Amino acid sequence: MGETCKDWSKWAEDIYWTHFQTIHFSQYLLGDYDRQLAIPKKFVDNLKKKLPQSVTLKGPSGLTWDVELKTIDDTLFFNHGWQEFVKDHSLEETDLLVFRYNGWSQFDVLIFDGKNLCEKGDSYFVRKCGPTEHDNGCLTKKKIREGSIDDVHTPLDDGVRCPSPLNYVSDDSATAPSEQYIISLVGKRTRQSAKSVGRKEPATCGEGMKSTASDDVECSPTIKNGAQGQQYASNRRLVTEDEIKDALLLAQAASSDDTYLAVMRPTHVYKKFFLYIPLEWAANHLSLENQEIYLRYKNDTWRARYNHNQARGYGGITSGWKHFVIDNNLEELDVCLFKAAGQMDGSTILDVSIFRVVQEISPRTLLNPPRKRGRRNSIKSTEA
Repeated sequence: MGETCKDWSKWAEDIYWTHFQTIHFSQYLLGDYDRQLAIPKKFVDNLKKKLPQSVTLKGPSGLTWDVELKTIDDTLFFNHGWQEFVKDHSLEETDLLVFRYNGWSQFDVLIFDGKNLCEKGDSYFVRKCGPTEHDNGCLTKKKIREGSIDDVHTPLDDGVRCPSPLNYVSDDSATAPSEQYIISLVGKRTRQSAKSVGRKEPATCGEGMKSTASDDVECSPTIKNGAQGQQYASNRRLVTEDEIKDALLLAQAASSDDTYLAVMRPTHVYKKFFLYIPLEWAANHLSLENQEIYLRYKNDTWRARYNHNQARGYGGITSGWKHFVIDNNLEELDVCLFKAAGQMDGSTILDVSIFRVVQEISPRTLLNPPRKRGRRNSIKSTEA
């Protein structure tokens, strides 16, 4: 009887770790929790091959933070970007966090007070700080609606102190997000009416070499005074969970120690157009300084720029990335695999492999944001 129970228990464990689509773990905040947070060894041992080099943490408010995973002495940590998550949620020692991994590089996080083991209510009303035009530079939590594009924190956002949560006025938009976040994002994206859409902007700047690194200066996350770049809406058909999973599995199968795997987020492909690059990978394959780079996909090459913030230790691809995205019709949850492939004109070439959730291409729609008085359009036209 005892052996039978052991066999059944082992079978159940195997099924859980290999077939369940969502996996949970919890962690108390102790010691240097404000710098980095260790991920349990059992979780890592079972899922490390499936984990990308950077992940997204989605707090109870529905807002998200990009965080790098880093291995130190055989322990995997939430590292670069974790500090902002701690700061924005005012986390304290002995707080208890419950992480729910969805298998697509995202962790949903619930936050509990370690003293009374009750959920922290203010975690649902977090106000992220950054260069926006609302709330004195602080970003108020928004409800994740069908068809909306979520507001994702980029590591290079300038830190701005938020006012007290007591100043926050709740309204209908401050409701808890749906548990089916991924499904609502990719399965029910609302189409824009013909009256609300603008023209489709060509991004190509000639044959072979597609764009210059200065063509889309609004893509830099360091823009001040709440300047808003152009945003796009997807026209892709509804997608399934299996299609999302298949794209990620194919990318993971093609990855190696020399590649960087990135799952596309709204801020990568619909707005802002900033692609975060983990510090460790950048140090090994680029250099920790501002520089021009080349993105090569199949037979075409795009000029782009890697910007590195020395003070905060973060970097990412900004200018030129937008043209690459539009020319190649990248969509949310598509997966890109980057690999350094030598140099051209003294700049590093990154070969890019694309693993699409949906193979059929549906060109996106440009949404025209209202122009601010007294400001020039920050986009340089790529039309002749």
